[in-house]
Amino acid sequence: MTRPDGTARATTLAIPGQWAERALCAQADPDAWFPAKRQRESTQLAKRICARCPVRAQCLEYALSGAGTWGGIATGIWDGTRPQERDQPRQQHKAVAA
Repeated sequence: MTRPDGTARATTLAIPGQWAERALCAQADPDAWFPAKRQRESTQLAKRICARCPVRAQCLEYALSGAGTWGGIATGIWDGTRPQERDQPRQQHKAVAA
């Protein structure tokens, strides 16, 4: 599937570990966790779902650990947080890991 802007649309959520099988986001539209700029409705939907999720701690740890990236997932909603909201926890995580 493609979006109106021509970019590919995710059709499944990549599973980062066994904990993700219990994640509520795995049962919803993945695009809600990667909203386009200024799509507040999608961000709020993702945050409401995250608020009830039983694996929030594992999700945040995954996002802060880098998850195969350059020191932390810089996009999307993880553990109900936007990238800007993860800046301080990411710095703390790096300090503890060092």
